[in-house]
Amino acid sequence: MKPTDKNGLLKIGISFLLIFILFFYLGSLKIPLQIELKKTDTSSFYKSKTQIKPRKVKKSALTSYTLEEKITDTLALKIPPKILQETAAAKPQSVHTPVGVERVLLLGDSQLEGLKDPVNLYCARNKHNLVASVIWYGSSTKNWALTDTLQYYIDVYKPTTILFAIGLNELFVRDLESRAKYIKTIVAIFEKNKVKYSWIGPAAWTKDKGVVAVMQREVGERFFPSHTIEMQRASDGRHPSRNAAKTWFALVAENLTEKGIIDFSKTLDTIPKKLSSITTLLKPMQIQ
Repeated sequence: MKPTDKNGLLKIGISFLLIFILFFYLGSLKIPLQIELKKTDTSSFYKSKTQIKPRKVKKSALTSYTLEEKITDTLALKIPPKILQETAAAKPQSVHTPVGVERVLLLGDSQLEGLKDPVNLYCARNKHNLVASVIWYGSSTKNWALTDTLQYYIDVYKPTTILFAIGLNELFVRDLESRAKYIKTIVAIFEKNKVKYSWIGPAAWTKDKGVVAVMQREVGERFFPSHTIEMQRASDGRHPSRNAAKTWFALVAENLTEKGIIDFSKTLDTIPKKLSSITTLLKPMQIQ
C-alpha cells in the first residue's frame, strides 16, 4: 500500500471518530442538531383509508370537496356533512314560526334542480318558508337510509314539513326487498322527528323494474306518483325540463293541499318576484 493511500484512510478514520465524538457530546448536553427534517403529511392518506374502511356505524354522507376538486364516492365517517356548494352556511336555526306558516325542507336527488324554484314560489305565495333545498346528486333511498345525512339536515333546519323527491337513480334496481327496508328507515326518521312529509316519486322517463310500486306500497297515501305524468324532458332525455317541472309541482301542490299536508291552495296566478333561498349541493355517489 502506498503512503498516500495510508494517509487517506487515516484521514477518513479520524473524520468518523470526530463525528462520533460530536454526536456523543451533543447528546450528553441534550442539544438538538440544527437540521430540519421534513415530515411528509400522511393525514390525508390515512383519512382516506379510514373513510373507505367498512364500519358498522352509520356514516355521514359528505366530504369536504370543492367544485374544483375531483369528486369521489368515498364516505366520511361520523363528521358533520360538508358540501360542494351552498348559497348560505347551514347552521342550526331558531324556530320562531307564526301559526299556519310551515318550515319546508326540500330534499332529494337531482330532480330538485327543476323543483326547487317552483317549490320556493309556492311557499312564498302561500306564506310558508322554504328553509333549504338539499340536492344530493346521484343519491338513492340506500344513501339516505344508511347515512345520518337526513337527520343532520332535520336538526339544522328544524322543518315542520319535508318534501322528499327520490328514485330517479333507482329505476333499474332489482333488490326490491332491500329498497323496501331503506324506504321504511327513511319514513321512520320522518315520523320520529314528528314532521309532516310527502314522498314525491321519480319523474321516470322509462318503465322501472318495480321500485316505484315498492315506494307506493311502503309510503302509502303520502306518496305522489310522478311516474304517471307525461313530461317534456331536458336535453339529457331523463330529467324533466324547467317548464315541465313547474307543471309537475303544480300537480304535487294540489295533491298536498287536498291531503292536508300543507296548504298550497294559492296558485301562481300572481307570481312573486324572484326569491332567494338556501340551496345545498351534495357530492355525487356511485352506488345506487
